[in-house]
Amino acid sequence: MSKVLLIVDMQKGFINKKIYSDLVVKIDDLIKKNTYDCYIFTKFINKNNSFFVNKLNWKNLMNEESQKICVTMPKNSLVFEKFGYALDKKYVKKIKEIVSSENQIDICGLQTDACVYAISLQLFDNQIYPNILINYTATTNDYESVKFMLTHQFGKIDEMK
Repeated sequence: MSKVLLIVDMQKGFINKKIYSDLVVKIDDLIKKNTYDCYIFTKFINKNNSFFVNKLNWKNLMNEESQKICVTMPKNSLVFEKFGYALDKKYVKKIKEIVSSENQIDICGLQTDACVYAISLQLFDNQIYPNILINYTATTNDYESVKFMLTHQFGKIDEMK
């Protein structure tokens, strides 16, 4: 049973705005505090036959260079590859095995209103409370609306500084 930080999609191909490069620094600083027993990184991989390509005509993160994780990865890190917004069921099961007895996991990363949100809903549905570290996430949408959405769905957000 561990205190776990889940870092969502902090990959080179997503870091294309100043707010995102600033987030890399913030998350690196959070990791350097070394207050977690385990770090889980999600790594999005886009494939030629994905809905992202076929339905959204979005062709980013299709090569290894763009898929590289761009924040510090401590030795006690796990990497969960994903091909959509949420996690594969086997990874949810693994998280359930390692989270603390409070069944809570801290979450940070990109995009607050897409992958962070989808994974948070998925974990909540599996009896794992997503403690979203809102100041360690970023989005392209209206941040106040995103904060409202998260608070509405999960009762609170963690504005840890």
